[in-house]
Amino acid sequence: MIPVVSISQEEEYIVTKYDDTIYGKVIRGTNYLDTSEVVFKFKNKAGDKIRIDASEIKTIRSIKGVDGDCYITTIYDALFIKKIIDGRIKVYQLVDGAIFYASKDDSEITSTDIGEFFSRKKAHSQVRPMIQDNVELLKEFDTLPGNQKNIFYIINKYNSSVY
Repeated sequence: MIPVVSISQEEEYIVTKYDDTIYGKVIRGTNYLDTSEVVFKFKNKAGDKIRIDASEIKTIRSIKGVDGDCYITTIYDALFIKKIIDGRIKVYQLVDGAIFYASKDDSEITSTDIGEFFSRKKAHSQVRPMIQDNVELLKEFDTLPGNQKNIFYIINKYNSSVY
C-alpha cells in the first residue's frame, strides 16, 4: 500500500466587501496618468481582466506578484496596504510607499509614524499604548530608541509572547 499525500495548491484571489471570494490571477500595474497610484487588475478563471476598485475590495491574496507572498487589504476605500507583521498587533505598509498602519486585536487600522521620515519619539508614543498590557516588554521598549527596527522587534516579540 502506498500512502497518498494531498498537497493543496494555493491560489490567488480577491475577497470583496460583500464577502465574495473570486479566484484568479492578481496583476499589479501603474496608472500612467498618475504614476503614484497603484493599480490592481484581476484575471478571473474565465480569462476576463477586471480592474480592482479599492472601494469594492476587502482582501487580495497575492502569491507570485510584485509584492510577493502577501495579503493586501484596503483602507479608506482608496489605498492598498499589505500586511507585513501578523499577530495581535498587525502592521501594514502602503503598497509602493513608506507609510505604515497598525491595528491591535483587529481594531480599526490607523496610520502610524513608523519609518524613516517620521519623528522617532512620536512613533514610540503611538506604539506604546498597544503593548502596555505587557509590563515587562513595555520596560524594554522604553529603553529603546523609537526607530522602525526597534518598533518591529518589539511588536514581533509582543505577538510571540504568551501572558
